[in-house]
Amino acid sequence: MIVTGETVGRWVCEKAGCHWDKTCQAIGWQRDGELVAAVMYDNYTGPSVSMYSRIDCPTKLSRSWYRAIFDYPFNHLKVKAIRAMVSSANKKAQQLDEHVGFKIEAWIEDYFEDGDGIMYVLRPEHCRFIGGQNG
Repeated sequence: MIVTGETVGRWVCEKAGCHWDKTCQAIGWQRDGELVAAVMYDNYTGPSVSMYSRIDCPTKLSRSWYRAIFDYPFNHLKVKAIRAMVSSANKKAQQLDEHVGFKIEAWIEDYFEDGDGIMYVLRPEHCRFIGGQNG
């Protein structure tokens, strides 16, 4: 079941190294009443928004989950890009971002305590979950 709100956003922040405030939005996925995955959107500028994620589930997430998390920024906010910063030490997050269509946009040295920062970007035309051409 898809859920939204501050509790979801704060759950993401516990692990993703971000900070919740009243300008953020969050979408989560619950199984058996427990949050297992969520994203938080921050730094909305009009043409872009930042996305932070937390996934604590051992199985694959459904296509409806991915449609929901990309529908909001691309179809409701009408952004041209979603950006996500990932630690170079977090191979699992890198693989997931690349699997869903994010591309490396920049490499920033000494961004995180555990490594460099990799800035990923996803544009609507590359998002197969909202009807992108390349998915």
